[in-house]
Amino acid sequence: MANRYLEIFCREAEEHLASLQSGLLVLEKNPARTDLLHELLRNAHTLKGSARMVGLADISAITHTMEEQLKGMERGERKVDAQAIDLLLRGADAVALITSALMRGEAPELDVERFVAEYDRGELGQHLTPEPREAQPEAISDTVRADVKTLDQLVNLVGELIINKKRLESKLDRLKEVTYALPAEHAAPLAEFRGDLEEDVLYLDYLIQELHGKAMGLRMLPLRTISDGLERLVRDLAQQLGREVQFQIVGQAIEMDRVLLEGLKPILIHLLTNALSHGIESPEVRAAAGKPRRGTVLLSARHQGNSVLVEVRDDGRGMNPAGIKAAAVSRGVIDHREADGLSDEEALYLTFRPGFSTAEIVTDVSGRGVGMDVVKKNIERVKGGVTLASEFGSFTQVTLQLPLTLSVLDALIVACGGETFAIPTTYLQEIVKVRASEIDTLGSGEVIKVRGATTPLYSLSGMLGLSARRETGDLPLSAVVLKHCDQRIACVVEAHLGYSEVVVKGLGKQFRNVRFLFGATILGDGNPALILNVPDLFESGRGVQRTPLSAEEVQAAQRRLKVLVVDDSITTRTMEQSILVSQGYAVVTAVSGEDALEKSAEERFDLVISDVEMPGINGFELTRALRASEQYRETPIIIVSSLSRDEDKRQALQAGAQAYIVKGAFDQGLLLETVQMLIG
Repeated sequence: MANRYLEIFCREAEEHLASLQSGLLVLEKNPARTDLLHELLRNAHTLKGSARMVGLADISAITHTMEEQLKGMERGERKVDAQAIDLLLRGADAVALITSALMRGEAPELDVERFVAEYDRGELGQHLTPEPREAQPEAISDTVRADVKTLDQLVNLVGELIINKKRLESKLDRLKEVTYALPAEHAAPLAEFRGDLEEDVLYLDYLIQELHGKAMGLRMLPLRTISDGLERLVRDLAQQLGREVQFQIVGQAIEMDRVLLEGLKPILIHLLTNALSHGIESPEVRAAAGKPRRGTVLLSARHQGNSVLVEVRDDGRGMNPAGIKAAAVSRGVIDHREADGLSDEEALYLTFRPGFSTAEIVTDVSGRGVGMDVVKKNIERVKGGVTLASEFGSFTQVTLQLPLTLSVLDALIVACGGETFAIPTTYLQEIVKVRASEIDTLGSGEVIKVRGATTPLYSLSGMLGLSARRETGDLPLSAVVLKHCDQRIACVVEAHLGYSEVVVKGLGKQFRNVRFLFGATILGDGNPALILNVPDLFESGRGVQRTPLSAEEVQAAQRRLKVLVVDDSITTRTMEQSILVSQGYAVVTAVSGEDALEKSAEERFDLVISDVEMPGINGFELTRALRASEQYRETPIIIVSSLSRDEDKRQALQAGAQAYIVKGAFDQGLLLETVQMLIG
């Protein structure tokens, strides 16, 4: 384990131990303070979890025992008296002894197994000798903990410095012009002053670059920060799915912006889940295909310029383009004509379309039709790119290209419709000059040839709804060729104004849903420029025609979707109802299958969520009864149950349910994703 993580843990442990010791002394005087008991329980629980994360089994064992004792107190099964408090304090002393020894790089002098055994018997661990604090002067750490918001503010202030430095540079250019316009006798002293000022600005630039590098370094975290939990995910999924998998991680030391890592984690979870549920075959199938029984999943990361490439590769069954096309057609994602026009490589990218899935039933592992869509949306959120490669029967590889940070981006500045925009270079393939004679018509749109490939051509001002200033005749046009996933488009601009490092400023919550834009920046001349959200341009370029909604469509859109929640547990009913109501759904609850049938006969529901084991008819029987009625023949039904066997899921499928969520894996996001996928 890296010393860095050990030190971070020990500093965290100090805080929890201090809270435990002071809190226990207060609790001894106020045994009825249940709120304090809960806080102490949280301290012990957090310590246990953190110790497990860094592999400190001894501390985990001790804090687990303390946690159990505190739980017993909270439930009223154990007395809160001086002896119990003394026992807990001795537990805290034991943890302090271990962490202190670890900080000194020494082995702790404590028989943990004996200590825990004595603790469980209610003995006081007489062999434990707390460290004489006076004799152990506290070492001065070379690290401090800082609030994340403070770090973000620091980076933001450095961004302001960069902007102001650019404004100074712009004023220097203006000063140069003024100097040249003056008579020689007046220009000489001003030129000398300008030269001195240039040197100062140059030194300021050097200092800002240094400061920016240091500030960004504070926000950078290694991939290991999120990858440790992924090994557990793969292990558990492999067991659940009956797979034999060797999981390898390469490049865990690669560092990225904390914000990017937060966005990367759900992406990797989806990709690894897909690799195991759709990629790696069962040991028997692999053996029959001449492959090793144990499959391999590789997660790797490496630098490439100002980007990080993250790859997830498995040696499973690969992706079947024909099967993907067929599934997309059957689910209404595309029609037969569009499917026939897709190459095998293009077919792979259908998996990013909303609602696409090749799974026959939705479960808590896969098949909700939202996995790869989530990947694409998260990649777009962090301004990255994704490419797919696969060979049917052999492998699948997903490659993510991510910027190192989102606070400062390299961008191409362009003029368009009388405005100035910044295009992140992550999406930029090249800049081309296009003559009118080189533009062809294909279908209802215009295209040009870029390196031999037919590329759709758009007017950027037209896409943004600005006044088009496109020249006629055979004068060359400036166009930027943009790339996103497997697609390329060319956008005509009035002019490109050069590359620049831009500081990203958020647009605020009120502009969160504005299309085509994700931020703004201040240019060197002090004027603002909007930063384009390139994926929106590709969506707009799909030629989706927006027509006004009819009165009936408006009425339908405004109607709240109705959900019937069926469960005999008031806790589950209340929790599911709260989750759905908070998202705008109208919810009616039923306490049994019979109650559900009665209510479903009285009014129409758009979706039904049901438990399995209930008094009276069970959830499977309820599902079959609903399916037998004309009114609910097509209504989506989700089973939410603690039954987790494959046989139970198969029964749900046979009864007519579309989705199955195991309560043990239940979470708010999973339920909402499934509901939204089924009814929007």
